[in-house]
Amino acid sequence: MKDWVLRKCGEPEFTPGEKSERPEPTTHLKLVRRADPPKPFSDYHLVSKGYHHDVTYDYTSEDGEVLFEVLRYGHATETKTFIQRHPDGQGGYLSGRGGEPILYRLHEIAANSTDPIFVTEGEKDADRLASLGYLATTVPNGSWPDDLSALSGRTIYVLADNDSAGDKKAREAIERLGGVATAYRIDLPGLRDRGDVTDWLDDGHTQVELEDICLAATPVPANDNTPAAASGPRIISSAELVRGFVPPDYFLDGVAQKGFIYSMTAATGTGKTAVLLLISRLAAEGGELSGREVARGRVVYFAGENPDDVTMRWIGMAHETGFSLDEIDAHFIKDRFSVPEAIASIRAQVEALGGADLIVIDTSAAYFHGTDENGNTELGKHARDLRMLTTLPGRPCVMVACHPTKNAGPDNLLPRGGGAFIAEMDGNLTLAKSDGGIIKLHWQGKHRGPDFDPLIIELKTITAPTLIDSKGRPIPTVMAQALSASEARTLASTSRRDEDDALLQIEGDVKISLSTIAANLGWKRDDGAAHKDRARRASEKLKRDKLVVYEGRKWKVTAAGFEALTDIRAERHREAQTAHFVDRAIEKNAVRTRGYDAHERDED
Repeated sequence: MKDWVLRKCGEPEFTPGEKSERPEPTTHLKLVRRADPPKPFSDYHLVSKGYHHDVTYDYTSEDGEVLFEVLRYGHATETKTFIQRHPDGQGGYLSGRGGEPILYRLHEIAANSTDPIFVTEGEKDADRLASLGYLATTVPNGSWPDDLSALSGRTIYVLADNDSAGDKKAREAIERLGGVATAYRIDLPGLRDRGDVTDWLDDGHTQVELEDICLAATPVPANDNTPAAASGPRIISSAELVRGFVPPDYFLDGVAQKGFIYSMTAATGTGKTAVLLLISRLAAEGGELSGREVARGRVVYFAGENPDDVTMRWIGMAHETGFSLDEIDAHFIKDRFSVPEAIASIRAQVEALGGADLIVIDTSAAYFHGTDENGNTELGKHARDLRMLTTLPGRPCVMVACHPTKNAGPDNLLPRGGGAFIAEMDGNLTLAKSDGGIIKLHWQGKHRGPDFDPLIIELKTITAPTLIDSKGRPIPTVMAQALSASEARTLASTSRRDEDDALLQIEGDVKISLSTIAANLGWKRDDGAAHKDRARRASEKLKRDKLVVYEGRKWKVTAAGFEALTDIRAERHREAQTAHFVDRAIEKNAVRTRGYDAHERDED
């Protein structure tokens, strides 16, 4: 049986005592794999999963012949990936590299034997540097060729990406170049987390800066028999820590500082947009928010969530307060986009404006390009991306409108994204409604700096001559206005009286409508119509306080409501008595005054 199997496999029959000439089984398997012909190139396994081909990088010989290609594929939700292919000599492609790795852009290096060379982690960065006139290279998928003769004796700058993988690949490059070239490791100052040289240039750094950094660098010894210095954080002295430090100014006195980023978290309908537009107007014009100074300066407002709503509110506010829409120093972006990808364009535009003092993001969700708006990891990265805006010219204060976590209450207004998002914020400002439609601006969870008393703001329904529909009817919108402490107390007192009046109306007619409540109490809008919203606010407060319920299209006063009615009537009786006493006192004083005047005339 054994000999029969061997014959079928094309092998000689087994002879006892003789050493077989057959290769070891594992060696045979390796030979079989190497002998397999390369497969035709196909990217179906990626395209079928939603990937799309972004760019092709050609790896050429010293003569410029394309030996193989690296193809980059992007995805809407997954990380990018790369595959390789090489020409089949007949106009098509076979999978894989088809040979040993070579240096990227090798033909350019071979044609220029004098200029220094940049080594980057990927082809994208090498192409970016080449577009600026530099020699630049990388290796395919981190695979260095054995033949580095093209780099022999050259000056090489190894640019490290700002993450652990970038550090590892930079160290590998330095090690491979040891004894071949004069190598310098370059850790770009100010490089964003997980950033590369392309990001560094996009963030506004220049070629002059890059060249100065390279010229000031110290070459890495090929082998000095001492361990290489560990990359990462650098220990500095106390003197270095404080040298040249300038404390950041306040943008909103005692609340928010320039160069800091704050979330502003509130439930839907609480007035995030209205309040942020109020702060924007006060910044552009100069003014105070509930007694706290707002630094005057330029505003850039990202209105990506609902630019039409922002436009209507801005027009209404201009009509109500009288500022000029043409002259006010406020600027808007209506688009949604990825902040990291657009930061260079934004930086250039802000610089052209002369800097910015306030950046408003309305909302965080509108500029989030991840897959899970509640995921800590993605939201943490999103927050770091938004923090880049604090580095724009002028070191603006950045305020980000945020939706709260699920089931958040007035005492638990934290932004979506859990601890990862709020950890990147310098403070979480909050907006919460209180009695009478008053909005309180305070903070929860985190605030760098001293505590402050809540700022009191009122939401107001307004119209403007230009805010009309196609039938000529006014379209109301909402604006916020800051209140002083005394104004807030007055508004709260008015609100409580409204609730008392509404409760008395409901007791008298259990089927009464909101319109009738408003009409009976003389509550009217500017156009003369019954102020149903005022009646609605009062009745909703009564329901929240469990003084009334509304069931089966009827009102019902609860036991607590009847107790409140007893107190209301007693208070109204005291008010009436006090008013009567005051009227009598005024009347008596008038009589005495008239008698005194007559006596004086008689003496004359």
